[in-house]
Parts: sequence; C-alpha cells; structure tokens
Amino acid sequence: MLSGMNPELEALILAREAALLARAGAEADQLLEKYISLLDETLAHRPGLSREVLRRAVERAHARWMNAQKKTYPTIPPKA
Repeated sequence: MLSGMNPELEALILAREAALLARAGAEADQLLEKYISLLDETLAHRPGLSREVLRRAVERAHARWMNAQKKTYPTIPPKA
C-alpha cells in the first residue's frame, strides 16, 4: 500500500500506470479494461461523482505519485 493513500485511489493509480506502460497489444487492452472497470466500480460507490471528474483526479494523483517516485528513487546518484 502506498503510504497513507486511500486504497481505492491507490488501485486506480496502479491500474492506470500498468495500462500506460503496456502501450499496445492484447495485454494493453486487458490492462485498460481493468482500469476502466475500476473506474466503474468507484463510480458505483460514489453517486454524484462524474466519470470526468474522477478521471481527472486519478490523472492528477498519478502525476503526483510519479513525481514522488522520482524524488524517492533517483536513477543516478549525485557525484561526490
């Protein structure tokens, strides 16, 4: 679990990440379907929330998550 994150949001972020990384092919289609299914499940539990608002919220949360990953795990250590 991502530190302090709502489990529903975490699942959406990770599903979106997987779908984006897959890019093309049957696996990509399956991962995209899973992401859409999770969006549908979330919307079913939250009446009054629109798909567009949820999608944008997940995109923003995903972007923040990506930035946090970059800060936490640098790819190249600084030179001494």
